[in-house]
Amino acid sequence: MRRRESPYSRIEEIRRSRGELQALVLTTVTLGTLLSLLASGLYDYLLIRLPAQQQSWAFGLGLAVTLALVGVLVWRFYAQGESRWVAIELQIPYHIPASGRATIAQCHPYQVTLHARRAFNRRYQQGSEEQKELVAAWQSARAQEMPFQKFIAEANAELVQCLALYALHRYGEESLGPGAAYSWWGVEMLARKLKVDDLPTPLRDNPFLRADQRVEEWTLLLPKDVELELLPEEGPFPRWRLRHRRYGYVELHWHPLLSVSGETSQAYRILTQRLRLSRRSQLYVVGTRLEAVARFRWTFWPASDLFHDWAAGLLARLEEALDWKYFLATRADRLVADLDWKVGWVPTGTSLVEMLQSIEGRLEELEGQAAQEEIDRRLTLADEEW
Repeated sequence: MRRRESPYSRIEEIRRSRGELQALVLTTVTLGTLLSLLASGLYDYLLIRLPAQQQSWAFGLGLAVTLALVGVLVWRFYAQGESRWVAIELQIPYHIPASGRATIAQCHPYQVTLHARRAFNRRYQQGSEEQKELVAAWQSARAQEMPFQKFIAEANAELVQCLALYALHRYGEESLGPGAAYSWWGVEMLARKLKVDDLPTPLRDNPFLRADQRVEEWTLLLPKDVELELLPEEGPFPRWRLRHRRYGYVELHWHPLLSVSGETSQAYRILTQRLRLSRRSQLYVVGTRLEAVARFRWTFWPASDLFHDWAAGLLARLEEALDWKYFLATRADRLVADLDWKVGWVPTGTSLVEMLQSIEGRLEELEGQAAQEEIDRRLTLADEEW
């Protein structure tokens, strides 16, 4: 479910800090005026007691120390900030049925599985060499008793980064594209388009992105002054950084270790509710974790507010689009909102229980009619035989 405001925004706190800065300046000026009398007395003392050369050095040192202290104070309390960390967990159910065709089970409410299934099936098409190689590699890995999360680690890393790109792509359209004026996340920043070949390596070579999208048409919208950088880290995931050249950056840290949910876990039960798994089917719900944070610089300039809004909105969008726990937290509201069309309209003055009882009574009536017709038929046959 979409939110109207990002819970990771610090814009009100920053605006309050600007007021505090103004109050600090006024207080400093007032105190400075009052202290000028003391300073003038000290000046007269130094003028009398120190030689001319030492006087200039003393006054210069005092001015430099004062400016340095003011600069440190402003930078420490008013020039930088950091959002709350966002913990995001993706759950992807890899399904290998008895037929041997690997795919991803889909759960429509958790849309991560829909995009993942489409991209996975387009990369590993039925009957293709890639599909056969994947299944053969898994059979070989099972023979060696290799854990599934270790076997799927490389492909999973490519898939979840493709999904993160899709979330960033969608957010770009909502915050910077033509539809931004109608979106809660619209930001008045100049945008630029990145094509697939403009992405940093290895995102430009992501096999799921290239299999699922038309490479010549797919574009990613980013603010004009924001660069997407990948910083190498241990494991299959590089660190993502969306850096503004003046006002800060958004950073994504991926956890290198994957988890597999047990058959009694909540994630496994929800994602397999509508699946009919045969005894030979194999299904592994693989969890991938990442953390995101926005860091801001030069926040005492009002011009930094636009990047702040864009970055805070991105954190919220990533959580809404990808996070399994956010999906669970909003699942009950979604079920209630969809109850009318899923269950059916109930007329005023009645209830669902009454409708079910009515249906049950009608079925019993039809069953009784059918039984009576069968009895009449048998009696007729008996009379004819007699």
